[in-house]
Amino acid sequence: MAQFVQLQKHHKDFLEAGISVVALTYDSPDLQQAFVTKNSIAYPFLSDIDAQTVKALGILNDTKSEGSASYGIPHPGIFVVNAKLEIVGKIFIQGYQQRVDAEAVLAYAKSLL
Repeated sequence: MAQFVQLQKHHKDFLEAGISVVALTYDSPDLQQAFVTKNSIAYPFLSDIDAQTVKALGILNDTKSEGSASYGIPHPGIFVVNAKLEIVGKIFIQGYQQRVDAEAVLAYAKSLL
């Protein structure tokens, strides 16, 4: 969740570049809201409890079995979506221990849009 806080720290930079940030997690809306409030997150958080979106996007971490507490967790990453709602770029990492930092995401998005 540290990446979401880092994205918030750079949220103004994204907005100034004309880029919106949206988060998607497998957490419940109540859990998300507690995190959003605690960290003053100003961008939308979407909840994908049943992993339907994660599955449709092909980013489900399939090392977690259905019924386990961590089922539904996606591979960490980002999509860059243009104004026509087309995915024009993506960065995904296999392991959950690493994340792409917000400045790198912003530079990547700017290069594509």
